Amino acid sequence: MSEKIFGHDWADIQRAQQGGRLHRTIDTSKSPYSADTAEQLDSDVKLLEQYGEAELRKMAYFGVLDRLKRAGYIV
Repeated sequence: MSEKIFGHDWADIQRAQQGGRLHRTIDTSKSPYSADTAEQLDSDVKLLEQYGEAELRKMAYFGVLDRLKRAGYIV
């Protein structure tokens, strides 16, 4: 019988306790919504200019903020 805690093996939980990752990383290079899409990035930049970073955080536009950060518009 495989014992799991919230869907994770005990070895995975121990690795996370030692500073490792519990979840797999997400490969964003295969995403059709990556920051490489020029139209999407243009609209994200317009949102940044219109509202600013702080207001985008208040509105919970975390996907937009993530794309802008990966593209280098936000440090």
